[in-house]
Amino acid sequence: MMLLLPMLTGCRPPPDAPQELDELVGYLFNHLADEDPAAMEAGAANLDSWLSRRLEETIEGYRVQNLSTEAVSALGEGERDLTGLAGAAVGHESPHPVSDWVDAIVLNSALDIYGDTYETFKRTYYVGEPKNFAAGKEDWLEAETWSTSSYALGLTMETNSGNEYRMVETEKGPAMIYRTWLRKPATVSLDFLSVEQQYYMWMHLPRGTGSVSIQATWVIATLSDAPIDENLALDLVIGGMEGNAASVDEFNSDGG
Repeated sequence: MMLLLPMLTGCRPPPDAPQELDELVGYLFNHLADEDPAAMEAGAANLDSWLSRRLEETIEGYRVQNLSTEAVSALGEGERDLTGLAGAAVGHESPHPVSDWVDAIVLNSALDIYGDTYETFKRTYYVGEPKNFAAGKEDWLEAETWSTSSYALGLTMETNSGNEYRMVETEKGPAMIYRTWLRKPATVSLDFLSVEQQYYMWMHLPRGTGSVSIQATWVIATLSDAPIDENLALDLVIGGMEGNAASVDEFNSDGG
């Protein structure tokens, strides 16, 4: 009887994904791990529609709505206070197809892609096989990463993050989305700076022989025990996301 239930009750309509980017990126982050792919497929379709019309608006950065408590609690890391959370998104157009981005991000180390930004990087996959994922034989991966990053003025940051990767079917071909989040506050070398929470997603969609993508970051950080000015925080994360896209594009152009 269980197998007949969907036939008896009728098919559910696809979920109503948001149409606007500032809500859409949070929706995609929130539904990434849904067992039913309908929400992600609807979200990917709306994101593709947005980027086909308004990509240029996102190239230099775009303020987005904050994540919901529901989205964060679903990560299984316990309750978190989201006061002070600020988010931004950045668009990117690439001559490289989604498959190249999957190979670069899933199969290669950040040490190879991002130059001198990382001093150390370790990633352990504990659900799924990355080579099967890259070959289109699996559509889900889970991993954990530990890294040390270096920046100007002697700043270093040690992080431990959760990672989830998913393939999503679209009318134009497979898309990839992944999200990461800090499992605990970052360890920062400067006493007056702290990064308590950070959430991140990056979705890649096919576009002709290349691809388009959206990155989004939400962060809570303090400077000398006071919240960092929101505009400054967003400028910093936007610059970082722009650098991410340029580095992976260069890596792919060099042959991976």
